[in-house]
Amino acid sequence: MLKEHLQLNDQMLGLALLGAGLGSLLTMWVSGWLMVRYSSRVIVLFSGILFAISLMGPALATGFWFLTIALVLLGGANGLMDIAMNSQAASYERLIGRPVMSSFHAGWSLSCWAGSLCGSLFLAKPGWLIFHLPLIALIGIFLTILTNRTLLRTEPGRKNAPILRFPKGMLAVFGLLCLVVMMTEGAVADWAGVHLRTDYQVAESITVFGYNAFSLCMTAGRFAGDRLAHSFGRKGVIVVSAALSAFGLSFASLAPSSWLSIAGFALTGCGMANLVPLLFSLAAARAGTDVEHATSSVFATGYLGFLIGPPLVGLVSNHTSLPIALLCLAAGVLLVGMTILRLNGLHVPAEVGTSENERDSVTSNR
Repeated sequence: MLKEHLQLNDQMLGLALLGAGLGSLLTMWVSGWLMVRYSSRVIVLFSGILFAISLMGPALATGFWFLTIALVLLGGANGLMDIAMNSQAASYERLIGRPVMSSFHAGWSLSCWAGSLCGSLFLAKPGWLIFHLPLIALIGIFLTILTNRTLLRTEPGRKNAPILRFPKGMLAVFGLLCLVVMMTEGAVADWAGVHLRTDYQVAESITVFGYNAFSLCMTAGRFAGDRLAHSFGRKGVIVVSAALSAFGLSFASLAPSSWLSIAGFALTGCGMANLVPLLFSLAAARAGTDVEHATSSVFATGYLGFLIGPPLVGLVSNHTSLPIALLCLAAGVLLVGMTILRLNGLHVPAEVGTSENERDSVTSNR
């Protein structure tokens, strides 16, 4: 609708949408410094209100540059809020002494479904569209203010902390692993429907089933993630999840029929569900008291995967085929599991909700 309203061509719309990704990436890199300086609680409240207000920006755009600036602001607020919320979740996980990160990410996945359903309802009644974004913004501001009393009151850190801090050592490894996983998530979102359409010639109405099956199973898997991590250890869940993701994506790429391919994407969603939450959890636990640095640097590095994944699949597909490009992603996810399986020094303190199975397996690798 924005494309038609603003009379943009595909290139102009693509560049404007890139602004949202760049805005997110920029604030993610500086979010660690902001949280150290002002505390993650303050940044959650600030970014939550800013994000709700900036939702109305694209709808008010009158041209290409207005839209681009509005999307940069929207993406920046979203990136800052993502990091601050993950930092709060990691601190809460350490406080209560058991894994809960997957449940927080499950809530995010569920909200995506709720937002999509809400948007569909408003689109079904064009006369109501004028109330859509203002209503969502008001609800967002209200809910953000409502969380003020429940957010953890973490203390600000040293005032002279560097503005930009890139992940080093083991945190760099976690960042690269998250990059591979998020690259796969982004690629499935953009290319599952294309795969069904081009390789199985399904009707356009069927193309959405691939990503829908993927995201639905991912949401369900995240609700079970904390219990699995507590029972079998985060390391074990990551390894098995990576193997399941690789198998599901390989099956989706080479399945003899479209419905079996959709089933493969569903399996991929089950496997991918807890990879990012548990990688974040391990990274934050390893960082000790420097949770803000761990969450910001690892998440920002991983977020690059969302930006480079879809075009990278297109590049590989153009020189080979789309199934081969998806198989390359499957190999990358399998490598994530193998890396975690063989990673030495992967120590997570017992007080951060680590099961006996995980502590035993980690100790045996040291």
